[in-house]
Amino acid sequence: MSESSNLANPPIEPDSGQEFMDMMDSIIQQITDETDTPTNTNLSEIPGMPAPKELPPNYIMKNYRLIKPLGEGGFGVTYLAEDVLLNRLVVLKESFPHTLCERQAGTLDVVPQMGAQAEECENAMINFLREVRLLAKLDHPNIVKIYTFFERHKTAYYVTEYIDGMCLADVVSDYRKHLGYLPQDDLYSLMVRVLDALDYLHSRDILHLDIKPDNILVTRDGRPIIIDMGAARERHADACNGVVESVGFSPPEQCASQLSDLGPWTDLYGFAATLYYLLTKTAPPAGAQRSLYDTLDPLASIPKLTAIYHPQLLASIDKALSPNIEHRYKNVSEWMEDLRPR
Repeated sequence: MSESSNLANPPIEPDSGQEFMDMMDSIIQQITDETDTPTNTNLSEIPGMPAPKELPPNYIMKNYRLIKPLGEGGFGVTYLAEDVLLNRLVVLKESFPHTLCERQAGTLDVVPQMGAQAEECENAMINFLREVRLLAKLDHPNIVKIYTFFERHKTAYYVTEYIDGMCLADVVSDYRKHLGYLPQDDLYSLMVRVLDALDYLHSRDILHLDIKPDNILVTRDGRPIIIDMGAARERHADACNGVVESVGFSPPEQCASQLSDLGPWTDLYGFAATLYYLLTKTAPPAGAQRSLYDTLDPLASIPKLTAIYHPQLLASIDKALSPNIEHRYKNVSEWMEDLRPR
């Protein structure tokens, strides 16, 4: 990656064993210092004023040097970082519930906003760590791997592998530029791999709860990887605590106004909505709207799609995308059964 070639303080190839030990001692001293190290950053901000939401570039925590923010959501901020000990790129996720907390100038601590309850912020961090411990046990080739987690600045962080790839929406855009459509074999391969990953999660009573095009990356060799497990939780956990809604990709039961009855079918709806977006260039209407009045055209009724894709495949996506749970697949096995040739 071009970013990795521009990282500050690149590793030095040692000329001798003693030089290597001296280099490692220097790095370890740096990353185990009680105070994390800001570089080219002035922390003497106006007292009482919140600092910027993102941590500054080149900031070091433990053995991770931040490179740049990658994005932010309701639960936190994500950064591209360098593991300076292992000389590899990683992704670092910070627990930062922006509706409850702000960053304190001078310390960079994450503290409750004016009027917010400190207990709510603490519970958010506890849930963050609980979910990370749960997800750290996962091992699947199509799910991003979590390496470790730690606490700093009165909040929590976890570190995942860095996926050298593109989000699913960008990959399909490239296909359209050259071919005009995503070939059926590639679509089927994508579906089988992602569904297998979801089945793996569901077999462990874990729901992802935020399946959408931005949360599926495709590696250079074509392997889809499910990322951003920040909304994931055990199936029977308190559903009202921190579940997110991605408009167009979340089903009616995941809407804030009618949050209830979450299960594997919830993730299958998100994946079906993602496939709908890939095939039509538009996301379905919001789940709450569809539960009242559904205007979505079934994929199996669109002539330009039935001319390219098998009607049975399109009909299976339509079924998984039903706003009514009773009409949807209850699990991955049911969907895969409908994908088998008849």
